[in-house]
Amino acid sequence: MRFRNLFILGIGFVLLAFVYWPSNTPNSKMERQTFTQQPDSIPLTDPSVFTAQLNNYLSDYMDRSVQQGIPAVANTEGLRKAFRAKKLVLVSPNTGYTLDTFQYSYAMLTPYAAQILTEIGRVFHDSIAKSPLKDCKLIVTSMTRTKYTVAQLMPTNRTAVRRSPHLNGNAFDFSYTRFKTKKELTEREQNYLRTIISEILVRFKKDIKIWATFEAREECLHVVARKGV
Repeated sequence: MRFRNLFILGIGFVLLAFVYWPSNTPNSKMERQTFTQQPDSIPLTDPSVFTAQLNNYLSDYMDRSVQQGIPAVANTEGLRKAFRAKKLVLVSPNTGYTLDTFQYSYAMLTPYAAQILTEIGRVFHDSIAKSPLKDCKLIVTSMTRTKYTVAQLMPTNRTAVRRSPHLNGNAFDFSYTRFKTKKELTEREQNYLRTIISEILVRFKKDIKIWATFEAREECLHVVARKGV
């Protein structure tokens, strides 16, 4: 009888051990969240460090823009003539960038300006290729204008001027606040992309490939292709 009681007591200790054995599996909602939480892989960035360096004025490049581009044309017929003369090329979405729906400009640039746009797009694409935002693209909001479209734009755009490199086929603008993406971006993610493109433009500016201006009021990055010093 004594042996039987000891045997039953031993079985009880074993069962209690299983009941109170520590488990590595989280047993509450809060514990599961803590266990699976991953650090944010997008770094905190401040694009103003670079946008402050994108400060070219119209007077810095307007005369050179006229010399290096096409003469300003009155309307789309002038653009067609420049295209047939191979002074302008058609621009399509490419690596790193897409095109907005243009209202006051046309998807055409001088061959050199188109080359610069392609280079910027590729560098942007490569710069974010290993980040969670690798599928994001820049949005080009403006390219070549005519005298007619400039006149239409001026009442609504405070930065539009009658003498503009957009008339010479040398200029294009990137949106500073919008990017083509499959998901809604957080402010942290937007600042990361803004920092990347602004830093790229600073680099191109230092390499004497572009003039560039951060137009805060219009929320865009204004780029003018540049040949030589």
